[in-house]
Amino acid sequence: MEADFGWQEPQAVIDPKFLISSNISEADTLVIGDSFSENLHWQSVLTQSGQKVATLTWSQISNICEDFPKQLKASGFKGKTLVIESIERIADRQLKSSANCKIGKPIPPNTSRTSNPLPENINLIPQFSIQGQFIAGLETIFHTVAIRLNTAYINIYNFKSKGTKIYPIENGCNYFSNRLCQFGLFFHEDYEQPVLDAQSIQYLETTNKRLNLYQVIWVIVPNKSSIYQRNRSEQFWVDLNKKKLGPNLYSIMQNKKSDIKDMYAPNDTHLSITGYTLLGNEIKKWGTHP
Repeated sequence: MEADFGWQEPQAVIDPKFLISSNISEADTLVIGDSFSENLHWQSVLTQSGQKVATLTWSQISNICEDFPKQLKASGFKGKTLVIESIERIADRQLKSSANCKIGKPIPPNTSRTSNPLPENINLIPQFSIQGQFIAGLETIFHTVAIRLNTAYINIYNFKSKGTKIYPIENGCNYFSNRLCQFGLFFHEDYEQPVLDAQSIQYLETTNKRLNLYQVIWVIVPNKSSIYQRNRSEQFWVDLNKKKLGPNLYSIMQNKKSDIKDMYAPNDTHLSITGYTLLGNEIKKWGTHP
């Protein structure tokens, strides 16, 4: 399906030397995030400006519990800024767990690492590969041919699929450059989690009070489906912004999706390089003018 959902317009290029997580004892900024932060792409905006950024994943710390400030001090972190990132679909779960926990994991002593940049271009020529599971390759070919012959096949695909869903996108070719730009790939869990609401904000504020020695930027990234495929309430992000807790990424991305083709990767549920650059610039802007 890469030939149908791979982007056709070149992406921006990130110099690999900026894809670096510094050791926590040297960092100006500490990032706690999920897979949208793990590849260090949006952080490159900060590192290019001379900042030293250390990045931890949620799995490394479990939650931001009551003892987190103590753990942070013990880690040797001397910076003043925390960026806490989560994708919309799991944010409420993480916020609730953090607000209600007392003891978390010790912070890893070494956060120094590098990452590889996403490709600027992608090979759209269908290729047969003997690598991986043979049956999976045959299934991909079958799904691709079936959708091309009859787009109604997506209903059968969605019924059978336990992971990725394929849904029509209104004016999708205005937003994506892939061949089947009238359709989008979306993660099934987007449709199974509750809407972020006022209770989510309360969980966030409870956790935020523990971090009063730092400038904290809460970065809640909207699901790809929330931007392109279905209507979601913006109120959580409005409140986040109004309370000066973090940027309203929902509004920003809704406004930018027509200007930035492939802001989210058409063949993935994550951001593209251009999308990560947008995210990094918004975080940098918020940190400068909260």
